[in-house]
Amino acid sequence: MAKPIDKNHYATPENEEAPKLLFKDLIKFDELQKMLEVSYSATGMPSGIIDAITGEVYADAGWQKICTDFHRVHPETNAKCIASDTAITDKIKHGQYFANKCRNGLWDIGVPVHCMGTHIATFFLGQFFYINEEPDISFFINQAERLGFDKEKYLEALAEIPRFTREQVQQTLKYNTALADFLSELASSSMKYKQEISQRKIAEKELRNLQNYLSNIIDSMPSALIGVNLDGIITQWNKGAEQVSSLASKQAVGQPLEKVLPRLSSEMDKIKLAIATRQKKLESAKPCIINNETKYEDLTIYPLVENGVSGAVIRIDDVTDRINLEKMMIQSEKMMSIGGLAAGMAHEINNPLAGIIGYAYNIKNRLFGDLEKNSDTAQKCNISLPNLQEYLTRREIPRMVDGIINAGHRASLIISNVLNFSRKSESNFTEHSLIDLLDNTLELIENDYNLNKKYDFKKIEIIKDYDRNIPAIKCEGNEIQQVLLNILKNGAESMSGKEYSDDKPRFICRISQQNEIAIIEIEDSGTGIGEQDRKRIFEPFYTTKEIGKGTGLGLSISYFIIVNQHNGSLEVQSKPGSWTKFTIKLPFADRT
Repeated sequence: MAKPIDKNHYATPENEEAPKLLFKDLIKFDELQKMLEVSYSATGMPSGIIDAITGEVYADAGWQKICTDFHRVHPETNAKCIASDTAITDKIKHGQYFANKCRNGLWDIGVPVHCMGTHIATFFLGQFFYINEEPDISFFINQAERLGFDKEKYLEALAEIPRFTREQVQQTLKYNTALADFLSELASSSMKYKQEISQRKIAEKELRNLQNYLSNIIDSMPSALIGVNLDGIITQWNKGAEQVSSLASKQAVGQPLEKVLPRLSSEMDKIKLAIATRQKKLESAKPCIINNETKYEDLTIYPLVENGVSGAVIRIDDVTDRINLEKMMIQSEKMMSIGGLAAGMAHEINNPLAGIIGYAYNIKNRLFGDLEKNSDTAQKCNISLPNLQEYLTRREIPRMVDGIINAGHRASLIISNVLNFSRKSESNFTEHSLIDLLDNTLELIENDYNLNKKYDFKKIEIIKDYDRNIPAIKCEGNEIQQVLLNILKNGAESMSGKEYSDDKPRFICRISQQNEIAIIEIEDSGTGIGEQDRKRIFEPFYTTKEIGKGTGLGLSISYFIIVNQHNGSLEVQSKPGSWTKFTIKLPFADRT
C-alpha cells in the first residue's frame, strides 16, 4: 500500500468515467480516521483509504516502515509497489476485492468503494504476512544489500510486519468489505443529494434569471404595472409604478394598495369583480389630481386566477398628453369652423353697420350741427331750429343718437376682432425675451384699477418663478403681450369675486424650458373654473360674465394667437374654489 500513490497510474478509462466530485467531497473523514485507528488497535491489520482518481490518502492506520521508509523511497522497489497497486485497481473495478502479493514480498488487499457504480476510492488492507508462509529472509537480505538499504534497520522493519492466519484475514476482510459497502452507499447518497442540490441551484438560478428577465421587461414598459392579491395587498411594483408614486418597490410591496395609492382605493370592487368574472376591466381617460394638476389615466385591470391564488394586475397609462391633444384638435376644428362662420357673418354685417353708423352721424349733424343748410331748411318750414333742438334735447334724442353711434363702434370693434381672429397673422416675428414680455405686461397693468370689476392690481401679490437661462424666442411680441394681458385681467377679475381669510389674491408667474419648448404658466388664487365651463372656455362668444361685461372673444383670440399664429398650445387647469392656471407652450424653432 502506497503513501502517497502516484496519481498518473490511475489515469484509466474507469477513472475518466468517475463522478466530477472526489471522494473527499462526499465523506467526512474525521470519524473514519478514528474507525481505522480503532480497527487497527483491535485487529493489528494496517489499513488506508486512498482516492482512486488523485491517489490522495484520506485515512490510514498502522502503515509499515518497510513500505514508507524503504520500498516507496527507492525507484526500483517503488515501481514494484506501483505495479501491485495497478494490478489491484484493475481487478477490483468490477466490484470484487482482490488480494495481491507484491514483488517486494508483502501481501496487500484492495476493496473498492463505489459511488453510483463508479470506482471512486480503494480501501487497502496490508502490508502483512500469512502465519503459515514464512518470508524468505534471504530475499530481503539480498534486496537490502543490492539496493543499499541499511540492512539492520530494513530487517527490523521486516520483523515488525504483522502476521495473520487466513481465517483472521477473512474475518477482517469481511468487516472491511462491509465497511466499504457502507462507504459506497454513503458516497452514492451524498452524490445524489449534492446532484439534487446542484440541480436545484441550477433551477433556482434559471428561475432567478427568468424572473430578472421578466422583471426587466416589466420595468422597461412605459406603463405602471401593479400586482395585488384579493385583499388588495401589493405583490408587484414596476419602475412605472415607482414614477407615478415616488415610492420604491421595496417600500410598496406588502402594503395595501389604498395606502400607497389612495386614488386607486375606489378600484378594489372592480378588482374583485374582474377576478370573479375573469374578465378585464377598462376605464379610459380617468381624471385625477396629481401635484395640483389634472391628469388623465387609462386604467386596465387584468384578473389573475391560477392554482387557487387570486389577484390582479393593474395597468396605469398616463394619457394626459393624448387627451389634451385630442381636446386641442377638437377645439381647433370647432373654433376654425366657428371662426370661418363668424368671419363670413362679420363681412356681411360690416357693410350695413357702416351705413348705420354713417346715418347716425348724419342725423346728429343735421339736427345739432352748426350747418347753414340746417337753418335755411328750418326757415323754409317755418320752424324755429333752436326750439326744435330744445324739444329733441328734452326728449333725449341726442343721447339716443350717441347711443346708436357708440353701439355701432362697439359692434365694429367686435367685427374687427372676429376678422383678426379668423385671419393668419402676417406680422414679422422677431426675437423676444419671454421674461421681459411678462415683466413689461405686469408693469403695464400694475396701476390698473377697474371700479366696475372691483379689482386693483396693487393689492394682488405677484410671485415670479423664472428660469433666467431661458433663451430668447421668435414671436410677435405685441400679440404675446395681448394674450398675457387678457389672462392676467381675467385672473384679477376672478380673484375680485372671492372672499379671502387665510389666503390672499396672488398670481404665480412661471417661465421654464422643456426640451425645445418654452413654457409660461400664470396661476391665480381666484374662484376657479368648473369642468363644463373649462371645456368651452376658448370658444368664441362663450362667456360666464354678466351681460355687458364681456364679449367672449378675449380667450378665443388668445387661443388663436398662440395655436394658429405661433404653432404653440394654450391649456387651462383649475380647481373650483381654489385656483386656475393657464399654460402657454411655444416652440423655440423658427416659425414656418
